[in-house]
Amino acid sequence: MNDKFQGNMQKYLVDGGSLPREPIPSSVTGRLPTLTELENYALEQWECFLLQLINSSQVERGTSFSSSMMKTFQRGLLSSRDGDAPKLSENGFQFLLMETNVQLWYIMREYISSAEERGVDPTELISFLLELSFHTLGAVKLIASIL
Repeated sequence: MNDKFQGNMQKYLVDGGSLPREPIPSSVTGRLPTLTELENYALEQWECFLLQLINSSQVERGTSFSSSMMKTFQRGLLSSRDGDAPKLSENGFQFLLMETNVQLWYIMREYISSAEERGVDPTELISFLLELSFHTLGAVKLIASIL
């Protein structure tokens, strides 16, 4: 077993199955968005991402996606020939026809598989994503020991 995994598993078993979390003080959090605001923001970002896949020249440049994130998202979805601007590939078109949850799983797989290219340990990334999955949308908690 991986030493880190073994240590975390031991902590998990000793703590009785609860993960250590501490609430963030209100002085740090300031004004928190509502669940509706979070959902609207997520939908807006998702639409922006899909528009960038279709035609990045027609999308406003004010997006919050870094170029490395867009490269990860676009892997296998766009193709380019002889210096032309990237265009949606057949796989990209099929991606657009998928349900949103299937699209998200595709992106997560690509993001994890390209982690080493960005200098991130894939096991730490997966560990973080698993820890994140234990949290509730809109509930602010401080992860005591992220990775």
